[in-house]
Amino acid sequence: MNLLFIIILGVSAGIISIVGAAFSIAGLMKLFAGAPLAVGTMAGALEFCKMMAASFLHRNWRQLHFVMKIYMTLAVAVLMCITSMGIFGYLSYAYQRTASELKNTLVRIDYLESQQRKVQGEIDRVQKALDEIPASRITKKMEAQKEAEPHIQDLQKQVIEVQMQLRNENLKKLSFQMEIGPVVYVAELLNANTDKVATYLILLFVFVFDPLAVCMVLATSFALRMREEELKAATRPSAAVQQSPAA
Repeated sequence: MNLLFIIILGVSAGIISIVGAAFSIAGLMKLFAGAPLAVGTMAGALEFCKMMAASFLHRNWRQLHFVMKIYMTLAVAVLMCITSMGIFGYLSYAYQRTASELKNTLVRIDYLESQQRKVQGEIDRVQKALDEIPASRITKKMEAQKEAEPHIQDLQKQVIEVQMQLRNENLKKLSFQMEIGPVVYVAELLNANTDKVATYLILLFVFVFDPLAVCMVLATSFALRMREEELKAATRPSAAVQQSPAA
């Protein structure tokens, strides 16, 4: 087997293993936030041992005792589940943080819009009361307008303040929507709930990431073993040729 291909295969296995371990460790540290350093150290050690155990099992399966086979296989399987749980925790935390911020922003926008309608309704009510004063009663109308003018100005200032707050909240809304835009588009395409679509996408990552990392490590181990066998087979004829003149 080509040595360059084996090197590339090993590098690929290393990259996906390291990336998967990093996401898993970060997710487990968030899950057990009370002792993040201890959890991160333990998870890192287990990740490294998991890959070494998988490679060891592949290379020495026939020579191992069946108890050792069962235990190490179960250990690798359990560690894969833990890694997948960590990856799921990290990705779900990343999504929920943005999604919750978006939901909070939408709540604030609804509240500000209701405040704007309320203030505008009060302005309309005061203006309607002034309009209902007959034009023949000029003095009363002027006095009423003079009394209502400070109140109207105060209400108009409130409208401007609410509009500025609405503008800021809408900008935040656009920013959060851009962050989870692909999930929203997929949800609209499937006519499904956004949170459920995000969960399904995260599960797809989880089902692929760590199992693929372990498979890549096993593939690298298999390729190295094939390389060793090919080298042994190539050296056997030359050894036989060297021994024939002495005979």
